[in-house]
Amino acid sequence: MMPRATTQPDRRIDTARLRLRPMVEGDIDDVVAGIGDYAVSSMLARVPHPYRRSDALAFLEAAALNRDRDLTLAVTLGGKAVGGVGISGIHTEREFGYWLGRAHWGKGFATEAGAAFLAYAFGSFGLDIVRSGVFVDNPQSLRVQEKLGFEPVRTRFVHCLARGAKVAHTDTTLTRRRFLDLRS
Repeated sequence: MMPRATTQPDRRIDTARLRLRPMVEGDIDDVVAGIGDYAVSSMLARVPHPYRRSDALAFLEAAALNRDRDLTLAVTLGGKAVGGVGISGIHTEREFGYWLGRAHWGKGFATEAGAAFLAYAFGSFGLDIVRSGVFVDNPQSLRVQEKLGFEPVRTRFVHCLARGAKVAHTDTTLTRRRFLDLRS
């Protein structure tokens, strides 16, 4: 077993209802329960289904090893991990992603966590643009991105591990200027 790794040992972001903090091994069972739901994993490109404890541990270990390149935080409610948010390739592709367990959908948590995380990322890393996207059969996630200021760029097919197929995907981008303008 690996040492008590965290994804980002010194980063914590508090919102009105949530805390975004480093993911730790103690979160694994909550993460597996949330992301292991096919309704969640089928909307994420790089997550297998079924999602097992070993997958979560491998993710946590990789995130800890790549913390100079990636920023990954747990979304917590009352101390329990209910989702995740992050940017892969902070200095390269700058790909923003997020997920929430199904029990927490429709409550504004994704928008709340996303806005706080993006404010931190734009402010801390000098990013000019962030990329993201959603599968076209996930209009709720597209709505979250629209609220955050993301704009559609193109639609293409992206392989989804959980579905084992290529799925239509809308790529989106968000500039720092647009993000800040929408919040002023």
